[in-house]
Amino acid sequence: MHLLLDPLLATQHGLVTRHQAWEAGLSHRQIDHLLVRGLLIAVHRGVFRDPAAPMTLDQRALAAVLASGPTATASHRLAVAMAGMRNYQCLLSEVTSGGRRRVPGIVSHRSSHPPEQTIIRGVPVTSAARTAVDVATVVSKATLAMWLQTWLSSRTLTFELLDTQMSLLKGHAGIPRLRAALDDRTLLHAEADSIPEAALGLLLGRSQLPPLTLHHVVTMPSGREYELDWSYPRWDIAFEMDGYGVHLRSLDAFDNDRHRRNELEIEGWTVLNFTRRQVERRPATVVSQVRRLLQRRGLVD
Repeated sequence: MHLLLDPLLATQHGLVTRHQAWEAGLSHRQIDHLLVRGLLIAVHRGVFRDPAAPMTLDQRALAAVLASGPTATASHRLAVAMAGMRNYQCLLSEVTSGGRRRVPGIVSHRSSHPPEQTIIRGVPVTSAARTAVDVATVVSKATLAMWLQTWLSSRTLTFELLDTQMSLLKGHAGIPRLRAALDDRTLLHAEADSIPEAALGLLLGRSQLPPLTLHHVVTMPSGREYELDWSYPRWDIAFEMDGYGVHLRSLDAFDNDRHRRNELEIEGWTVLNFTRRQVERRPATVVSQVRRLLQRRGLVD
């Protein structure tokens, strides 16, 4: 790596823009030479990363901001992940900007109201209150309610901050949805959706396996939102209950489940599917399959 870039790369999650490299004293030809040699890797147009730097959420967020212009801020679902949300993983790059720049691979929102922002680990991110208003337009009511409960209970967000933000953003499409979630008290708590789902969790939980996460939500690069039955988010492993009756009645449901699983697999998830009959009649086989998967990954003895 060129010595002139080392300080920038060290302070920016291993990222540098073409303009920053030029200002540091490298010519465009030298920058292109580093790219050809693989000493820099293009992330977005004009934004490069050090191949030795770990690929993290923070790096992806900052890359999206740098590529989207000087007024860009990580926002919406990406901001939720940056601020920290239990049982949530965002694979989407999403920003809010006052400009018109569109970058492939980044979901960009324009706003006539400059977003209130904070800095999280060196990345400009919309404030928790602004994020709550914004994200209300792009996630389901159930997910919004769950996230509101998490942030309100942890004091990451307060009703006072929400009220102030909603007053500032009159006319924002997220406000009526946010008010509906608050007024209906549809705040959720983590319980299994069905008896079979609960039975799978109980079976695995008493089998001396690592603790599982219930209803982890993943936002895909496409923006689609998938809620997993049981999972190990840290290792991208999920366990899903298949309902025979639903698939028998609906070919769309059957097709959608296949599409959902394929999308998760493409993004690196390993998904094991079980049925109620398997859990009830062949519990040892279910546990064995889960344990062998974890052993193959070196996660349990």
